[in-house]
Amino acid sequence: GTAGFVARTGKSAAVTQFSSFLYSFGGDFTDASGKSAVNSDAAKKAYAFYGGLIKNYGPANVSTDMSWPEAMAIFTQGKAAFYTEADSLYKNATDPAKSKVADTVGFAALPAGPAGSKPYNIPSWGLAINQASSNQDNAWKFIQWATSKERTLEAQKAGVPGPRASVWADQAGTSTYPKDLAEAISASAKNGVGHDRPQVVTVGKAREIVGGPIVATITGSDSSAAADTAHDAFQKFLDSEKK
Repeated sequence: GTAGFVARTGKSAAVTQFSSFLYSFGGDFTDASGKSAVNSDAAKKAYAFYGGLIKNYGPANVSTDMSWPEAMAIFTQGKAAFYTEADSLYKNATDPAKSKVADTVGFAALPAGPAGSKPYNIPSWGLAINQASSNQDNAWKFIQWATSKERTLEAQKAGVPGPRASVWADQAGTSTYPKDLAEAISASAKNGVGHDRPQVVTVGKAREIVGGPIVATITGSDSSAAADTAHDAFQKFLDSEKK
């Protein structure tokens, strides 16, 4: 009754987690010239591998619309042995009130693929100032305060991993983290990739396109053909963004 692996399966939701597999196979969403690369040999192998893990070793009758809450629930109920996810969500697995595996869960950096271990490693949230703001000076002061070493340290101690190397180098910054998790995050910071989705303006639409082959593979369709279809659609999308 325990699956070997679980992860996000939704067409859009899975893209960020799939990206680590894509990079570790030597691929990316676009090539050096900015054109679609989702039907490259590396990408096709990554789609087949990620989707195949869920299809062949995932939960029985797995749905294809899971984001992290659904996948996390399966893992924390002890119904899957392995789970790849954003480290910012780790407390869901270590909190005894939420997790049946809180006492036994362990953490590790993403295993190496043909191109090595290349997980995405990016602080996904940011702060910005609207250029129409009439209070830009104080907005900038707030951003400086909110992203300062002191505030980042306090947030990180509370369970929100921060982007400051100085905080990770501070023993207080890792004092509340499981030792193996801190080591895994440190390893990911060294060889990680700085984006976890296509680098475009209309991100939501792009995720729907490049996530299609993931669902196709899980449901037993031809992942290679699905990657070719996604490639054509993604290239048209990229061309439209330039207009």
